[in-house]
This record gives sequence, structure tokens and C-alpha cells, in this order.
Amino acid sequence: MNYVFFDIECANCLHGEGKICSFGYVKTDENFNIIKKKDILMDPAAPFLLGNARTGNGIRLAYPLFRFRWAHTFPSYYHEIRDLLEDKDSLAFGFAVLQDASYLLYSCKRYQLTPINFKFYDIQLFEKELHHLKNPSGLDTLVEKYHEQIFTYHRSDDDALMTMEVLRSLLKENNYKVEDVLSNYPAGLSNTKKLIETLEERRLLKNKKEELRKRQDILFSFYAKRNVPIESSDISLYKKNIFLTKIVLNDYLSLLEKNRNLILKKGAKIVRCSSDADILVLLDKDRNSSFFNHCKKDAVIMTMKELLKKLGIKEEESPKKKIRR
Repeated sequence: MNYVFFDIECANCLHGEGKICSFGYVKTDENFNIIKKKDILMDPAAPFLLGNARTGNGIRLAYPLFRFRWAHTFPSYYHEIRDLLEDKDSLAFGFAVLQDASYLLYSCKRYQLTPINFKFYDIQLFEKELHHLKNPSGLDTLVEKYHEQIFTYHRSDDDALMTMEVLRSLLKENNYKVEDVLSNYPAGLSNTKKLIETLEERRLLKNKKEELRKRQDILFSFYAKRNVPIESSDISLYKKNIFLTKIVLNDYLSLLEKNRNLILKKGAKIVRCSSDADILVLLDKDRNSSFFNHCKKDAVIMTMKELLKKLGIKEEESPKKKIRR
């Protein structure tokens, strides 16, 4: 069994889509003897926005930008990269490898190429679980811990080499073999199929959240553009601003949309900012909420059930409990 350690640099990752400008790798045998080390430069066919999409400031790549522009685009190196990663006698490793694997998937889709189908293991996730960390360590932190800095950051083949050295040091420190890591810390092992499923779930969730946000904007805009009737049907709600916490707003959005005219007729408005609230609506009044400190001093606290009763909306119309992510 051979091991392939790889790392990718991108010109930019706008919209989560990495435009690859270098693919570096180190191929070793089971004893970490290096068989091959290579940095494949390629033209990203996209602007270089290195670290900050607004200013273009951020990381400094290991080569001048013209070196990438002089190279070919991803399709010219596709077969070399595919043969390397799909080799049945090799296992791929990376650091925060899901990102790099997603960049490969996007590049295949971008150029209408068959996705590269391979297994890969995330050394960052392994180190996090091994040391019971709340937040994962960065590669630079682990390099400083285990090695002198004798390489160039953001040069893909050097980053791949340091990824290998970090894994080798972790194995030596804990008297592990690679087989022990794979069996005792299987969460770090994934493959292209799982990643595609994960990315699709994220896409659907993102679209759902975006649709929810648009509906909320429409609801807030409705009240912002309308005045409360002079003769309100409920003096206790007349010119009262109602603020709902995010959980409540999400759960009851359909019901609020359906009854937005009724709420306005009662003399109230739903507002976006808690600082404007005369009425703060929580899912559970017993829970401590940071919104208490932002509302008006004389703001009334109530649950959504209490508000629905006050508005005269039947309880049976309220939504069932939902699973929140």
C-alpha cells in the first residue's frame, strides 16, 4: 500500500467553488519513504483573490502569478491527478481534506469531466479527536510543534510534505500505525460519494435558509410600509412592536404570513430589531434570553402561545414541532 499526501491552492473560492491553481502531492510507501514529490501548476481561468474577496489581500502563493497563467487549465492535468488518486494500491491523505476534495469535484463539474472517485483521510480531524480538542489545529501550528519550518507555506507539494510529516510524528508520538488510525478513528475516512451527498445536503439546506430569509424580509417589509389603522380592534396591541426570536419566527412563519393583515388590524407590527420591541416573544419564557437586554425597558415578555391567544388565532392552527438544524 502506498500513501498519497496532497494539497491544493486556489485562485479564489467564491461561492465555495475553488478555482484550482496548484495541486501538490507526495507519494510514499508504507514506511513514508518518498517515491515522488510534485507540484502541478495550472491556470485557474479566474481572478486571483487570495484570502479576501473584497481587497484581494491575504495569503501569498509560492510562485509569481504569471507562472500559473502560463500553465494549462485543469483538464490538461485531469488524467494524471485521477490516476494518482484512484490507484487501488494507494490511500490519499490531506489536512482539512474535505475542502480540497470539494475543489476537485467542482473542477470536474466546471470542465464537464467525470468526478475523480477516491477515498481520503483527514489528518486534521484525526489530530482533533486524538487530543480531544474543541477546535481543530492548523497545519502551521502542528508544523511548528513537530518540525522546524524548512519549507514554503502555500506551495502545494511542500504543504503535502508537511502533512505527511505531521502524520508521521503523530504516529510515532502515540506508537500507532496507519492501520490503527483507520480502525480507531474512522470518522476521518471518507470518499467522493459521501462528499457529494454532504455537499448536496448543504446546498439544499442553504437554499432552504435563503428562501426562509426572503419570506421573512417580505413579512418585515409589509409592516414597514404600512401604518396601523387609526381605529384598532385591540387597544392593548395598539402601536405595539412585536419582536420574535429566530426560532419562533422560523417555526411560525407560515402562520404569521397568513395572518399578517389581522395582526395589523389589531394595531400591532412585527419588527426586525429587538431594540424596537414593545413585546418580546419567546418559545419558552423560562429560558434566559440575551434579547432581554436589548428591548425597551417596559417591554412585555410572552410566549408565542400567549400571543396567538391574544391575537385570536386558534391554537390548532399553530405548527407542530419541527426538527431544527
